Amino acid sequence: MKKSLFKISLLVLGLWLALASCRKENNFNTVNASLRFDNDTIFLDTVFTSIGSSTRILKVFNPTDENIYINRVYLGRGQSSYFRMNVNGTSGKNLTDVELPANDSIYVFIEVTADVLGANSLLYTDSIIFETGNVRQDVDLVTLAKDAYFHYPTDVLQVDLGNSVIEIPYSILPPNEVWGADKPHVIYGYVFVDSDNTLEILPGAEIHFHSNSGLYVYEKGKLLIDKDELGDMNNPIIIQGDRLEPWHENVPGQWGGLFGGIYISLGSEGNIINNAIIKNSTIAIRTDSTSNPTTNLALKNVQLLNNSRAGLYAGYSNIDAENVIISNSGIYLFYALGGTYSFRHCTFGNYWTGSSRNTPAVAMTNFFEDAFGNIKTRDVNKAYFGNCIVYGTSFNEVGLGIEASATFNYLFKNSLLKIDDDPDSKHYDINDPTYFDGCLFNSDPAFINPQNNDFALDSISPALNIGNMNDALLVPFDIFGTSRTVNPDLGAIER
Repeated sequence: MKKSLFKISLLVLGLWLALASCRKENNFNTVNASLRFDNDTIFLDTVFTSIGSSTRILKVFNPTDENIYINRVYLGRGQSSYFRMNVNGTSGKNLTDVELPANDSIYVFIEVTADVLGANSLLYTDSIIFETGNVRQDVDLVTLAKDAYFHYPTDVLQVDLGNSVIEIPYSILPPNEVWGADKPHVIYGYVFVDSDNTLEILPGAEIHFHSNSGLYVYEKGKLLIDKDELGDMNNPIIIQGDRLEPWHENVPGQWGGLFGGIYISLGSEGNIINNAIIKNSTIAIRTDSTSNPTTNLALKNVQLLNNSRAGLYAGYSNIDAENVIISNSGIYLFYALGGTYSFRHCTFGNYWTGSSRNTPAVAMTNFFEDAFGNIKTRDVNKAYFGNCIVYGTSFNEVGLGIEASATFNYLFKNSLLKIDDDPDSKHYDINDPTYFDGCLFNSDPAFINPQNNDFALDSISPALNIGNMNDALLVPFDIFGTSRTVNPDLGAIER
């Protein structure tokens, strides 16, 4: 038996040697070959100074029938270049003898970390140079680098969730901070507006939050965004994440940690947000309880777009809003647990496509169930919607959770609503003018392009010319400055 195995082993070895002697060797040669590239210019995303970009890929083809060496692949600016590259698994800024098989290809991965050297922005360029024999070719690299003010955490807040403790990095802003439009602000962790202090953000400012970061307005602190209404929606204050690649333009959930994106806490009153776009967060704005009858948040000419959970989440708050667009969130556009609210000429449009959604765009309730199953109430003292639109892709976009033992005062006046119109199964009756006065139900408002946050009305929209004049005169110009004092349309945008 052992002899037979020995013979078989010799036979296998002989066959292997025979095959090896017939195999063509993969010899690589230096030749004068012209390579092909899938791009002649690589555009990297805009980056903040000292912050790295995402990775771009260049594909390099050998169109010849020979295995060749690319004698040298290097960056034109040499070791001083802010670009980095990896060629087929090898990193460096000057690589030699890169093998490229016949009729095959390799990948070059490119990143950049730029320094704008004191300028507000800088178009930074370089090139990858390929030398194959006597043939020299290059691919251009282009990125825009922006200088910024960076806010890094200086401490850690420990939040006890009962079964776990979460650590939240944060820093406290200097007293009465003012952020202008000279350079963007980039925030890591949470920045706190401390008690009795303010953060004022001026027209044209750009605010960028890193992942899991946000703004926390502490008790008696105050946030004032374009408080004097000097800006407009042609040059709005932009509050978003810090990923500047074009394909991150409308990606939800890029920033906002445990407290959401902008968190206005208990006892913070007189907060103002005007002429701003806040987008791509988990919860764009979260407001906590207030015990005083004064407004703790006023919104005017504001868009809250593409938030993974909610646009405006209010816990027993006092909010006054006009010309506000809240759109495309994963759960709610506006949620309220008790409180006092006034919305005039606002558009709520939820055309969320990220996942299935079975929650209404606008949800209000005056009760909740605590951890022990007990019903607790919080009065909805007032919820007024005048000349508004509430619409979306769900069957019912207006959710009212009403506990009869607590106050729930609400009125939709001259508004277009997508709502379950079966009064027998709900706590409301859409035919009762005490709560639904002059409203239009379940008619498509014919927005121009709601999936892309264009909530202008088409010429066939049923929302044209049916607003009440009282609210129109209180808000005489739409979100873009167009007059609405004659035959006003519903929503934030006058056609």
